[in-house]
Amino acid sequence: MRKLFALSLAVTFPIAAAHAQGQWTTVKGRIVWDAAKGAPPARKAIQPTKDQEVCAKDPDFKTEDWVISAKGGIKNVVVWLAPEPPAGGPKAKDLPPFDRKDINPAVAKPAKPDVEIDQPCCRFIPHVVVAQEGQNMIIKNSAPVPHNAKWVSRNNGEINPLIPSGGMYKVQEPLKAERFPINVECSIHPWMKAYVWVFSHPYFAVTDDDGNFEIKNVPVLNGKLRLVAWQDNGFSGGREGRMGEPITVKAGATDLGDIKFRSEK
Repeated sequence: MRKLFALSLAVTFPIAAAHAQGQWTTVKGRIVWDAAKGAPPARKAIQPTKDQEVCAKDPDFKTEDWVISAKGGIKNVVVWLAPEPPAGGPKAKDLPPFDRKDINPAVAKPAKPDVEIDQPCCRFIPHVVVAQEGQNMIIKNSAPVPHNAKWVSRNNGEINPLIPSGGMYKVQEPLKAERFPINVECSIHPWMKAYVWVFSHPYFAVTDDDGNFEIKNVPVLNGKLRLVAWQDNGFSGGREGRMGEPITVKAGATDLGDIKFRSEK
C-alpha cells in the first residue's frame, strides 16, 4: 500500500508543480471603438409594434447592436482567452482548449449554479449572457405581459417556452459548451434579441458600460495566450478573429490597456 501511495504522489506532483505560486495572472483591459473608423454608431430608439405602454416604461429602450460610452468603451463585448496554437503544421480552424491541469482549482467550477436572463419590459436583460458548461439557464419574465424565449442551438437543443407575466422557465439540461453564440429571440416582440455564450473553461468575461473586463486566475503557461473578442456584429478582426490576437501575460497581473475592436461594420 505504501508503494502504491508513493507512486500516486509521483504522478500527481508534476501537475501541481506546473503552476507553483505566482504562476497565475489576472488579465484585464478595455475594449474600445476604433476612432479611425470615424464616429461610433449611435443607438436608436426602438419602435415597438406591440405592448407600447409596457415598452415605454423602459428608460433605455434603444438598439443594442452597438453600445458605446462617451469615452469610447464598448459594452457587451464577450472576451475570452485560449492557449497559443502550436507553431507549424496545418492551419488550425479553432484555438486549442485549455488542458484541465492548467485551470486554476479556484475557478474550475462556476461560483453560481445558475445564470439568468429577464424580460422586465420588452428587452432581454442582460443583452449578453456568458456561462460555463454545467451551469443552468433560467429565463424570467417580470413584465406585465407574456413573453417567450426561442433558441435553436447545436449542443443545447431547441426551446420556445411561453412565459407568463411573473413566470420563469428553467432549461431542462445543464448548459453545454458551444462554438458560437446561442441567439435568443421573443416571437411575440420580434425586435427582442439576446445572446448566450457557453464555454468549457472559466476564462471569459463580458465588458461593462465603459468596455472594461477582468479575468482572474489565468494560467501564465509560457507567457503567450490568445485573446478573442466578439459582439453583436461579429468577431474583432472579422472571420479570422475567431483565432484571436496574441497577447503576452506575466505572473500576478497583466493590464492590456485599451484594445481597439476591429470591426468590419
